[in-house]
Amino acid sequence: MPASRHTARPSKLPPYSEPVLMAMKGHPATGKSALARVIARRFRMPLIDKDDVKDFVLDVPGANQLAYEVMWQVCATQLDLGLSVIAVSPLAYPEGYATAQELAAKYKARLLVIETVLDEAVWRQRLNARRPGYSTHKISGWEAMQEQLAAYDGCWQYPIAPEHHLVVNTAQPVRSLLGAVEQWLKRDIAAQPG
Repeated sequence: MPASRHTARPSKLPPYSEPVLMAMKGHPATGKSALARVIARRFRMPLIDKDDVKDFVLDVPGANQLAYEVMWQVCATQLDLGLSVIAVSPLAYPEGYATAQELAAKYKARLLVIETVLDEAVWRQRLNARRPGYSTHKISGWEAMQEQLAAYDGCWQYPIAPEHHLVVNTAQPVRSLLGAVEQWLKRDIAAQPG
């Protein structure tokens, strides 16, 4: 995703009474973290990234699950305060979506799952551009990604309610991606009874 810190001016979310839980979804190197950062900066929303937690608990047994639990707990605190929040993770398993739905219902928040995708050639290029071993728990290289997809066995292809789901191709310009998020927010607000 071609991004710049100066691409989008900070602005507030459109006015509404409920907070928004934005849950990023996507495979490694599809631009979900970069897009989440642009959205967080644009709308001045806290961003909670599972990998930020996992980096510090990597040597703890069950580190991945612990990182998810901490991410969702911190998101719950933000929602309880009435703040919108962005949760960044692959959201590869349906349990993650179920957790997001539960939090949104509990805190009367609007839920938006932003799924990042890329054309295979661009995705392959991004994965292969990652230095081997640049991270102890992040995938680098197309072959490693294919192994991960085989291990996933299609689990990431679970149904997401259309009203919660926005699929974006992160090869598009940042302005276009932000426009799609803003359009969803406006559409969702207009659809609410009131």
